[in-house]
This record gives sequence, C-alpha cells and structure tokens, in this order.
Amino acid sequence: MNQENNIVKPISKEDRIVYLDILRGIAILFIFTANIPFFSGIFFFPEEFQFGWANLAFDKSLDFIMYALIDGKFYSIFSLLFGIGCVIQFQNLTYHNKPFPPFFRKRMFWLLAIGCIHLFLLWPGDILTLYAVLGFILIWFIKMENRTLLSLAALLIFFPIVNWVFMEETGIYYPGIAFDQSLVIFHHFGMPTMEWNGREVTNFPAYLQNPNLIDHFKMSLGKGFVRIGRILDEGREFKVFGVFLIGLWTGRKILNEELLNNKSFLRKVLIWGLLIGLPFNFLRASLEFYGNGDKEQEFLKILYYALGTVPLAMAYAAGIALWVKKGAGLLKWFQPVGKMALTNYLSQTIISIAIFYGIGFGLAGKLGFTVIMIIAFTIFFLQMIFSKVWLSYFKYGPMEWLWRKLTYGISLKFKR
Repeated sequence: MNQENNIVKPISKEDRIVYLDILRGIAILFIFTANIPFFSGIFFFPEEFQFGWANLAFDKSLDFIMYALIDGKFYSIFSLLFGIGCVIQFQNLTYHNKPFPPFFRKRMFWLLAIGCIHLFLLWPGDILTLYAVLGFILIWFIKMENRTLLSLAALLIFFPIVNWVFMEETGIYYPGIAFDQSLVIFHHFGMPTMEWNGREVTNFPAYLQNPNLIDHFKMSLGKGFVRIGRILDEGREFKVFGVFLIGLWTGRKILNEELLNNKSFLRKVLIWGLLIGLPFNFLRASLEFYGNGDKEQEFLKILYYALGTVPLAMAYAAGIALWVKKGAGLLKWFQPVGKMALTNYLSQTIISIAIFYGIGFGLAGKLGFTVIMIIAFTIFFLQMIFSKVWLSYFKYGPMEWLWRKLTYGISLKFKR
C-alpha cells in the first residue's frame, strides 16, 4: 500500500462546505462586538471618564439592542460549528480507516495550548481553553444516537439553572476557589486589588490602564483564573457542551441527510427560534438594564438565558443557511474570515489591546458604546479584506496552518 494513502490530511478545499465558512465568519464578527466592550473598559469606568464627543445619546439604546440580539448567540453558533466540525473530522478519519480519539485528543491538546497562552498571557475572555477541555470529553459522545444527543443537549442547556440553585441553597460557592487563586497570584506579584460588594477582587481598571508589559503578563495570569471562576459561576460549561451535542446531530444531518437542502425544516427552525428566542432575550435584557438585581431577578435572567439564547442562535444559523441556499451574494465576503477564524479571533485580541490597554494607546474607558461598535466593525472590515488577500497567496491562515501542522504531524504546503 502506498504510504501516502495512510496519511490523514486536512479537509480539502473542494470538500469544504461554503455555508459553514460563511457562518463561522459571521460568528467571528459578532463575537467581537460582544467582546470589545470588555476590551474597551466601558463597563469599568464612569461615564465622566469618557471623551465628551464619544458619549452619544444613542449609546444605551444600542447597548440594549446588542445585548438582547447578540450576547451569547454567536458564541453559541460557534459552539454549534465546533460540534459540526467534530463530525466532519470523525467521518474523514473513518473514511481513511483511522481511529478518531487519538487524532482528536492531539487536536484538542494543541488548541488547549493556544487557548492557555491566550487566556493567561493576553486576555481573560478566552473561549478556546473551554472548547479544548470540553473537546476531550466530546470524544465519548461522537457515536451516541441522535435522540439521546438532543435529549442530553436540552438537559445541559438548562443545567446552569441547577448550578445556580445549588450554590444559592447550599451556600457552597465553588467558583470561589478560582477567584481566590487569582488573588493569590495578584498578591504574590504585588499587583493592585480593589473592593467589590464587600469582597477583595483583582483590579480590572488598573489591569486595563497598566502601561508595563511585564506587569500585564503578571496580571493576565491572575485574571485567567477570574475567567475560570466566571465560567463556573455561570455554568457556561454545561450550556456550551449542550450546544456541542446539537452540533454533532446537525453535522450528521448535513453530511448524511442533506440538511442544508431541507428548506422546510430550516424555515421551521428560523420561525420557531425567533418566536421563542426574541421575547425571552428582550425580557432578559430588560432585567439586566432596568432590574434591581435581587435574587429572584437573577434567577429569571438565568432562566430566560436558557430559554431564549439557543433558540435565537439556531434561528440565526437557519436564516443564514436559507440565505446561502438562495444565493450567498454579499455573504461570501464572510467566507475568507471563516476560513481564518482562529487567526482573526486571536488578532482581534492583539488589535484591541493595542487600542485600549495602557500598554497600547490607553483608550480604555474613554469611548462610548456607539464609537466602540464603529471601531469593531471597522476592524472586522479590514479583517475581511486581509483574509481575502491572504488566502489568494496562502492555503491557510497562519494560526490555522500552525494548528494543522501540529495536529496532523505532516508537512503542509503554506503557499498556493
């Protein structure tokens, strides 16, 4: 047998599904619009800190709309895509008579390495680390039957409610272990802390304004544990894994039953997703912006999040599928970004740090919400152009090439 036939290679250009690249590119845009307010520090400084010209009357209304329609929906779509990608890789390995678990563990190991560098050295909002950790577990579910996948997914999506009730009723606040570790690191390096709700916490405004690169890395290490604590506090790991399982189901339907050609099913997902998702998301946004923050309202926000976020995310995914089926048109501009999703996601961090952090231009807290959104869309537009030009000369984005090379362990042609 030819040895080359035994080598498993990345999915070829001809076998890529255009819709998935487009959907991934759109998700990268709106994940960025959800992340950039935290990069900008807008929630951590008083309005008086902002430049007068950058504080617009429309800011709060736009923030409300973006929170209701965007927050949580597009990282849910990215979780869906992760599950779909897992199925595509499983079928690719199966076709080549190769075992899936060793390959996927290696793939997740290197994603975890990239994610940890991102989380603990650059930005405490990383999602790659969580995806990699859950990816190791996903291997055990790759052959589970469809009905069980969907039942378990529904249970996991609602499990953050159980997580919240458990902590409230027992008084066992287990995410505190991670928050305490962040303080240990800050104390060890002599980094600034502050008081919040009667507790000592790491000082995020000082982190954003810090002008020293070495201190940035020291604080990032501690802030990484804050991120872990936040994920555990929200029960986000349950919801993300639930959507992973929906992704496994969806991937099978796309590859084996031509789901993307089933317009009737896609329309039903679009309509029901909007009917269920929109009311609950606007209720949640109303409580977040205008509520009093008591325990009852905190519970309702978690409940509305579980009821509304995934249905609306699935509606967006189905709507985009119908649009692509009708003729992608302008949506094709998102395709190169989707092919370079990892590169673009990480570069958004680097660019945002350069603009807002004290080790960059130091604009943290100085710009209003609308201006920040304009900056986000401008950066993404430039990424669209860059991705298209880059892929006209190279087969992969730089991080995509590195991840594939480390995973597959073969020499990959970089240039076209």
